[in-house]
Amino acid sequence: MIGVLDRRTLLMATGALALTGCQPASRSRMRVALAGSPNENWNGVWVWMRAFIEAMEASGSPISLSTNASLGREEDRTELTGLGLLQLNDASVSEATALSEMYVVAQLPFLFRDLVQFDQLLSDEAFLSELNQKLARAGLVLIDAAFLGGMSGLFTTQRPVREIEDMKGLRLRAMDQRDLVLIESFGASGVQVAWEETPQALQTGIASGYFNPPLAPVLFGHGAYLKYFTDLKVAPAHRLIVASSKWMNAMDASTRKAVEAAFAAGRLANRKWSEQRLQSDLELLKDTGIETVHVSEEARSKFREVARRSYSAYARDSVIDHVLKISGRYL
Repeated sequence: MIGVLDRRTLLMATGALALTGCQPASRSRMRVALAGSPNENWNGVWVWMRAFIEAMEASGSPISLSTNASLGREEDRTELTGLGLLQLNDASVSEATALSEMYVVAQLPFLFRDLVQFDQLLSDEAFLSELNQKLARAGLVLIDAAFLGGMSGLFTTQRPVREIEDMKGLRLRAMDQRDLVLIESFGASGVQVAWEETPQALQTGIASGYFNPPLAPVLFGHGAYLKYFTDLKVAPAHRLIVASSKWMNAMDASTRKAVEAAFAAGRLANRKWSEQRLQSDLELLKDTGIETVHVSEEARSKFREVARRSYSAYARDSVIDHVLKISGRYL
């Protein structure tokens, strides 16, 4: 049976373990954190975690699960994972990019044509080895990426975007300075707006759109303000499955075998769910009143060419070249 943890309970339990001595990793209750809610329809991370949990419990390993970020902010859960107080965590992409410039490059816009190519890079032993060397400094190991549906595209409020020339005159919501560089390279202007304030920005005209995966406006109720979704396939929408390196290194052979099988079960379940979401998300947009605009490969290639000119604003050229050489096997 899955137990449920909150932050206070975990810290109290940790204090008790410090006094009595930790049990071996193979016998202790495994602690898993989910940032969102355990909703199999909308949350691809939960689909991954549920399959993992079911596989572990079938092997005789009990699980304590926290949901809805009850253990704190992204950085709080990352710290708990690095300390070994959480064994497995649902982390934002920023938790990896803060530690590794390589993962910044892996998120470059228009680097991948589809999720299959991105998945191939995630499975590349050379890429994972180098990346995890950086994450190890914080006590972390990247296990997988949990897909959240399709790839991100452009939502607009007033007119559709079918080619890069249509970007002129748009003012798009940006998350950070790197977003601003990309938006401006396309000929639009950008404005930094907190996600919580985005509905008001769309309603008042402060922003006339944003880049996001298809499911975003449905989940967050932006359908009343947005009219078009240009399916540009900018980048894979995902979160990270990150493990504690202390936990991984303390496993005996039989436990590691069971854990790796559970990792594989989580990956398989998430990929099947993601494939099913690709079409259903576009149907949801239609039901919400948002029209999907499919661009030609020629039009998308122009976006890609322009985006690549701004890559130096994201990472050093030497790191970009290194990751491009690895990913080139799959592009």
